[in-house]
Order: sequence, then structure tokens, then C-alpha cells
Amino acid sequence: MADTTVVQPPKGVARTLQSHTLYGNIFAHCSPRSLLRFRRVSRAAQQAVQDYMDRAFNVNKRLSRYFRDPLAFRSLQARTAAIVSGSFALQFFDRTYYPESDLDIYTHPERSLLDVGLYLQSEGYTFEPYSWQQGRWRDEVDQLCTRMNAHVDALENEDEVSELYDMKGTRAVYTFVRDPTPGAPAATTRKVQIIVARSTPLRALLDFHSSIVLNIITYNAAYCLYPLATLEAYTSLVLNGGNPGKVAALEKYAKRGWRAISNPSPLIQYLNPSLFYVGKSRWVCDEHTWTVPLSMEGVKPPPPSSPSSEALSWDPIAECGWRLAYLSIPEGLVIAKFGIVATTVLRWGYTTGNAGYLGRLVSFFMSQGRLEHRKKPDEDSRVEDCTDVWTWWVICHDLDLHLLIKCDA
Repeated sequence: MADTTVVQPPKGVARTLQSHTLYGNIFAHCSPRSLLRFRRVSRAAQQAVQDYMDRAFNVNKRLSRYFRDPLAFRSLQARTAAIVSGSFALQFFDRTYYPESDLDIYTHPERSLLDVGLYLQSEGYTFEPYSWQQGRWRDEVDQLCTRMNAHVDALENEDEVSELYDMKGTRAVYTFVRDPTPGAPAATTRKVQIIVARSTPLRALLDFHSSIVLNIITYNAAYCLYPLATLEAYTSLVLNGGNPGKVAALEKYAKRGWRAISNPSPLIQYLNPSLFYVGKSRWVCDEHTWTVPLSMEGVKPPPPSSPSSEALSWDPIAECGWRLAYLSIPEGLVIAKFGIVATTVLRWGYTTGNAGYLGRLVSFFMSQGRLEHRKKPDEDSRVEDCTDVWTWWVICHDLDLHLLIKCDA
């Protein structure tokens, strides 16, 4: 007969798992992988870890450093498909605070970025334009929208060219600052930047200095794309040849405990494959990403893009893909490779690292695009002026990477 004896944890452990203060202090020193493993030990361990994670990964509490109403900001994210990345997202996953850090908001290249800036102004932030930008936020957005697709080499202002030259996936950067309240220390000054992507926010992120910044917070979930490297090994891989203009960022993260692996480097091919998955097609929402669902209580979900389009149930960036690939194995040169998926049939832009992915979409885009354009009142009408008859679609994949096409669902 099988032994059905239930092994009870020692009384001291059991008492610890009943105290928020005790297990909170212990779990604060555990890595994410240790937490996820410990939660499998027993039901009491699972409940304690879940309680701790609910408090430790409270995105509303962290956003309250920048916004009086974090739920309103997350509802804005849902409406505009804006995401948060940079050091804020890294702090979220690492459960740390950098008092001097800013908040970086990435938007798609469309007019909805106006709403993001207006929200910041409603929160007490002041738009601080660069020399080549308009003084009023609304005027600046009007100007940007008329030349959104302008190549960096076609820009007239030399300072603007210098700012954007090494950020191929970024169209514009805007700064908003909120001064401290009277009597408060100067350290309470807050800065928020809006980074406008040329195609999709992931495309802009893949242009940055290293893998350490590849962490994303959407309205309903947070994604750490390289959790083993970033949160367990405290190691980052330099990307895009180590942009010389970003050396200061690498220095900053080195002071905070992260080591950077040069690229190219012969060391890369000998690393644990689970650190960076070089050569494998990835998706933001795949099994290698650590995904933390966020409470949606009080957050307004995305509205339909048009009467005939269904509302999104996730952020479009979750279905973006890329691939780290060897450009030269002997030297160990690794680059981020991806294709842009963009058409008027899709409300949002996407990226993919799967070579056959875009090819399977083209025939659908062509046939559906012809239908949608025939629905316009006249040939010269812009898509954004025909939202009452236009149907926008989104794309997604299943775990076997078989293509699924859905209508904003």
C-alpha cells in the first residue's frame, strides 16, 4: 500500500508563512526564480508567495510616484497602446527604487500621442521643448504628424538629426517636467519622456544599448524578455555594436550591479543558451518571457477602434517578435533581426523575427486592404477620416507559431 502520510512543514516555517512581515523580509532577498520555485512547496507557501508578489509587483503604487491617478494613466495606455519601459520597468521587475530615475513612455507613430501629453499636463507636468520643437504641445504634435515618416537624414535641424541619428527606430523624444510642491525637497522633481516610435515601440527598444532595457509594462501586464540574464545572472548583452552615445547608460547600470558582455565577443557562443536564446525566433508573449499579469481593477479596457472592430484584450506589443542572430560566429557578433509588419489593415504596427511569418500575411493584407479601401466614401479620403466604415485587424500566433488573424480580438 502506498504511503499517504502528509509531511507537515516545521512549526517555525509554518509560523513564518503566517506573518506578512517575516516572509516579506525573507522574500525580498529572493530572486524571482527562487520565489517561483518556493511557491510549489506547499499550499501555505503558494499563498504566502502570491500575497508577497501582489504587494511587491503593485504597479499602481510605483506609478503613484509620477501620477496622482495611476489608474487613469493605465486607462490611457489601454486607449493609446502606449507602453512604459526603461529603468522604471527594470526597477519594477528587480523590486528596487532609483530616486533619480525618469519615466519613459513609448507610443506608436500616430496622433494619439497628443492625448498622452495632454494627460501629463493635466497631472501638472510642463512640456519642455527642444530648440527644434514647437512651444505648445498641440502645435508640436500637429507639426510632427505632417512629417511623421520623414527619414532622419531629411530633417533640417542639425541638433534634431544628432539627437535621433543613433536611434533608427525613434521618430521623436519629448520631455515633460513637474516641479516639486512648495516646501518639498528638490529631489521630488519628476521627469517623464514620451518616445515616439517610427513603427512600433519594440522596434525602438531593440535600438537601445543592451538587453537590460528589454522590459515592458503595458496596461494589463509586465514583460521581462530576458529574465534569467537580467534578474538572475545580472548580465546584459550589448546590442547594435554598443552605441558610443550610450556608454553612460552602461556605466550607470554597472554601478547598480549589472555586468555587460561586449558584442562582438567569442564568449557569447559559450554562454548558457537560456540567457539570450541566440538564433531563436522570439515573441514578447512567449514561454521564455516572464509575464506578470496586472490587476485591471479600476482600469478602463481598450475601446473598439471602430464600430466594426472588436476591442483589444491585450496590448499589440505582446504579439511583436524578434531574433538575436549571429552576424559572424568566429567574432561572436550578434545583432537583433526583425521585420516590420505595417499596413492600413492593421491599426498598430508589429515586428517579427520569424522569416516565414510576413509572407503568410501578405495575401490577406492585399485582399482585405482592397475591400477596406472600397468602403471609403471616395478614393482621396484618408483612413483616419473613415473610421465609421473601416475595420482594423490585429494579428497573433499560437504556441506552434501557426498564424491566426483576428479582428481586434
